Amino acid sequence: MMSSRTKDRIERARTASLRAYERGLLRMAAVHAVTFCLLSAGLSLVFVGARGLIWLPLTLAAWGFVEWRGVGLLRGGRIGALAGVVTLALPMSILRRCCKPGALAMVGADCCSVPGACAAAGVVVGLVLACFLPADGKRRDVVLGMVVGIAAVAPMKCSTLLVGEAVGLVGGLLAGVVATSAVRAVVARVKA
Repeated sequence: MMSSRTKDRIERARTASLRAYERGLLRMAAVHAVTFCLLSAGLSLVFVGARGLIWLPLTLAAWGFVEWRGVGLLRGGRIGALAGVVTLALPMSILRRCCKPGALAMVGADCCSVPGACAAAGVVVGLVLACFLPADGKRRDVVLGMVVGIAAVAPMKCSTLLVGEAVGLVGGLLAGVVATSAVRAVVARVKA
Protein backbone atom coordinates (compact mmCIF):
# COMPACT_ATOMS: atom_id res chain seq x y z
CA MET A 1 0.00 0.00 0.00
CA MET A 2 1.24 3.51 -0.87
CA SER A 3 1.85 6.07 1.77
CA SER A 4 0.28 9.51 1.57
CA ARG A 5 3.73 11.02 0.82
CA THR A 6 4.11 8.77 -2.19
CA LYS A 7 0.62 9.63 -3.42
CA ASP A 8 1.38 13.35 -3.06
CA ARG A 9 4.62 12.97 -5.03
CA ILE A 10 2.86 11.07 -7.79
CA GLU A 11 0.12 13.71 -7.96
CA ARG A 12 2.66 16.55 -8.10
CA ALA A 13 4.59 14.79 -10.86
CA ARG A 14 1.39 14.20 -12.81
CA THR A 15 0.36 17.86 -12.45
CA ALA A 16 3.82 19.08 -13.48
CA SER A 17 3.84 16.83 -16.55
CA LEU A 18 0.37 18.03 -17.61
CA ARG A 19 1.47 21.66 -17.27
CA ALA A 20 4.58 20.98 -19.33
CA TYR A 21 2.46 19.25 -21.95
CA GLU A 22 0.03 22.21 -22.17
CA ARG A 23 2.92 24.70 -22.37
CA GLY A 24 4.40 22.67 -25.23
CA LEU A 25 1.03 22.63 -27.02
CA LEU A 26 0.67 26.38 -26.61
CA ARG A 27 4.22 27.01 -27.84
CA MET A 28 3.70 24.85 -30.93
CA ALA A 29 0.27 26.40 -31.57
CA ALA A 30 1.80 29.88 -31.38
CA VAL A 31 4.53 29.01 -33.90
CA HIS A 32 2.03 27.40 -36.28
CA ALA A 33 -0.42 30.30 -35.90
CA VAL A 34 2.24 32.89 -36.71
CA THR A 35 3.35 30.85 -39.74
CA PHE A 36 -0.25 30.48 -40.93
CA CYS A 37 -0.84 34.19 -40.36
CA LEU A 38 2.19 35.10 -42.48
CA LEU A 39 1.02 32.80 -45.28
CA SER A 40 -2.47 34.28 -45.07
CA ALA A 41 -1.03 37.79 -45.20
CA GLY A 42 0.88 36.91 -48.36
CA LEU A 43 -2.21 35.45 -50.01
CA SER A 44 -4.24 38.45 -48.94
CA LEU A 45 -1.73 40.83 -50.48
CA VAL A 46 -1.77 38.87 -53.73
CA PHE A 47 -5.53 38.39 -54.09
CA VAL A 48 -7.09 41.24 -52.12
CA GLY A 49 -4.50 43.89 -51.37
CA ALA A 50 -3.47 45.60 -48.17
CA ARG A 51 -7.10 46.15 -47.05
CA GLY A 52 -7.36 42.51 -46.03
CA LEU A 53 -4.46 42.73 -43.59
CA ILE A 54 -6.68 44.37 -40.99
CA TRP A 55 -8.12 40.89 -40.31
CA LEU A 56 -4.76 39.32 -39.38
CA PRO A 57 -5.35 39.47 -35.59
CA LEU A 58 -8.53 37.40 -36.09
CA THR A 59 -6.57 34.98 -38.26
CA LEU A 60 -3.86 34.66 -35.62
CA ALA A 61 -6.33 34.09 -32.77
CA ALA A 62 -8.53 31.64 -34.70
CA TRP A 63 -5.66 29.57 -36.01
CA GLY A 64 -3.90 29.59 -32.63
CA PHE A 65 -7.05 28.16 -31.05
CA VAL A 66 -7.42 25.48 -33.74
CA GLU A 67 -3.78 24.44 -33.42
CA TRP A 68 -3.94 24.41 -29.63
CA ARG A 69 -7.04 22.20 -29.46
CA GLY A 70 -5.89 19.90 -32.29
CA VAL A 71 -7.40 16.58 -33.42
CA GLY A 72 -10.84 16.97 -35.07
CA LEU A 73 -10.82 20.74 -34.73
CA LEU A 74 -7.46 20.94 -36.48
CA ARG A 75 -8.59 18.55 -39.21
CA GLY A 76 -11.66 20.67 -39.91
CA GLY A 77 -9.65 23.87 -39.55
CA ARG A 78 -7.28 22.82 -42.30
CA ILE A 79 -10.17 22.03 -44.64
CA GLY A 80 -11.91 25.29 -43.70
CA ALA A 81 -8.72 27.27 -44.25
CA LEU A 82 -8.41 25.74 -47.71
CA ALA A 83 -11.98 26.85 -48.44
CA GLY A 84 -11.09 30.29 -47.10
CA VAL A 85 -8.18 30.44 -49.54
CA VAL A 86 -10.58 29.51 -52.34
CA THR A 87 -12.79 32.44 -51.35
CA LEU A 88 -9.73 34.69 -51.36
CA ALA A 89 -8.96 33.61 -54.91
CA LEU A 90 -12.51 34.11 -56.20
CA PRO A 91 -12.37 36.87 -58.78
CA MET A 92 -14.49 39.92 -58.11
CA SER A 93 -16.06 39.45 -61.54
CA ILE A 94 -17.90 36.45 -60.05
CA LEU A 95 -18.86 38.17 -56.81
CA ARG A 96 -19.87 41.43 -58.52
CA ARG A 97 -20.74 40.38 -62.02
CA CYS A 98 -22.48 43.66 -62.91
CA CYS A 99 -19.36 45.79 -62.45
CA LYS A 100 -17.55 47.17 -65.44
CA PRO A 101 -14.11 45.66 -66.12
CA GLY A 102 -11.44 47.75 -64.42
CA ALA A 103 -13.93 49.56 -62.18
CA LEU A 104 -12.92 47.51 -59.16
CA ALA A 105 -9.32 48.63 -59.46
CA MET A 106 -10.32 52.21 -58.68
CA VAL A 107 -10.94 53.17 -55.08
CA GLY A 108 -14.53 54.25 -54.58
CA ALA A 109 -15.62 52.73 -57.88
CA ASP A 110 -19.34 52.85 -58.51
CA CYS A 111 -20.19 49.16 -58.52
CA CYS A 112 -23.41 47.45 -57.70
CA SER A 113 -23.85 45.20 -54.69
CA VAL A 114 -24.66 41.58 -55.50
CA PRO A 115 -25.14 39.63 -52.24
CA GLY A 116 -26.92 36.86 -54.15
CA ALA A 117 -23.87 36.13 -56.29
CA CYS A 118 -21.71 36.07 -53.17
CA ALA A 119 -24.14 33.71 -51.45
CA ALA A 120 -24.23 31.43 -54.50
CA ALA A 121 -20.42 31.33 -54.65
CA GLY A 122 -20.36 30.60 -50.92
CA VAL A 123 -22.90 27.78 -51.28
CA VAL A 124 -20.84 26.14 -54.02
CA VAL A 125 -17.67 26.30 -51.92
CA GLY A 126 -19.65 25.14 -48.84
CA LEU A 127 -21.10 22.15 -50.70
CA VAL A 128 -17.65 21.07 -51.80
CA LEU A 129 -16.35 21.66 -48.28
CA ALA A 130 -19.05 19.47 -46.74
CA CYS A 131 -17.92 16.52 -48.83
CA PHE A 132 -14.87 16.33 -46.57
CA LEU A 133 -16.88 15.84 -43.39
CA PRO A 134 -16.16 12.54 -41.65
CA ALA A 135 -18.88 10.05 -40.81
CA ASP A 136 -17.33 9.23 -37.42
CA GLY A 137 -17.98 10.71 -33.98
CA LYS A 138 -15.62 13.67 -34.51
CA ARG A 139 -18.03 15.26 -36.98
CA ARG A 140 -18.99 18.11 -34.65
CA ASP A 141 -15.36 19.01 -33.95
CA VAL A 142 -14.53 18.91 -37.65
CA VAL A 143 -17.49 21.16 -38.53
CA LEU A 144 -16.48 23.61 -35.80
CA GLY A 145 -12.91 23.49 -37.10
CA MET A 146 -14.13 24.21 -40.63
CA VAL A 147 -16.08 27.23 -39.43
CA VAL A 148 -13.06 28.55 -37.52
CA GLY A 149 -10.77 27.83 -40.50
CA ILE A 150 -13.08 29.74 -42.83
CA ALA A 151 -13.37 32.55 -40.30
CA ALA A 152 -9.58 32.74 -40.14
CA VAL A 153 -9.17 33.44 -43.86
CA ALA A 154 -12.43 34.46 -45.57
CA PRO A 155 -12.84 37.86 -43.85
CA MET A 156 -9.79 39.08 -45.75
CA LYS A 157 -11.77 38.77 -48.98
CA CYS A 158 -14.81 40.27 -47.33
CA SER A 159 -12.87 43.45 -46.57
CA THR A 160 -13.22 44.32 -50.28
CA LEU A 161 -16.94 43.56 -50.30
CA LEU A 162 -19.90 45.45 -48.96
CA VAL A 163 -21.50 44.14 -45.77
CA GLY A 164 -24.36 42.39 -47.58
CA GLU A 165 -21.95 40.66 -49.93
CA ALA A 166 -19.69 39.56 -47.07
CA VAL A 167 -22.67 38.16 -45.16
CA GLY A 168 -23.84 36.44 -48.33
CA LEU A 169 -20.44 34.82 -48.91
CA VAL A 170 -20.00 33.56 -45.35
CA GLY A 171 -23.68 32.62 -45.06
CA GLY A 172 -23.45 30.72 -48.33
CA LEU A 173 -20.43 28.80 -47.07
CA LEU A 174 -22.27 27.82 -43.91
CA ALA A 175 -25.49 27.00 -45.78
CA GLY A 176 -23.58 24.68 -48.12
CA VAL A 177 -22.01 22.83 -45.20
CA VAL A 178 -25.32 22.58 -43.30
CA ALA A 179 -27.27 21.38 -46.35
CA THR A 180 -24.78 18.69 -47.25
CA SER A 181 -24.46 17.61 -43.60
CA ALA A 182 -28.23 17.25 -43.31
CA VAL A 183 -28.40 15.14 -46.48
CA ARG A 184 -25.54 12.94 -45.29
CA ALA A 185 -27.21 12.48 -41.89
CA VAL A 186 -30.50 11.45 -43.51
CA VAL A 187 -28.74 9.02 -45.83
CA ALA A 188 -26.83 7.52 -42.89
CA ARG A 189 -30.06 7.00 -40.94
CA VAL A 190 -31.81 5.43 -43.91
CA LYS A 191 -28.91 3.01 -44.36
CA ALA A 192 -28.89 2.12 -40.65
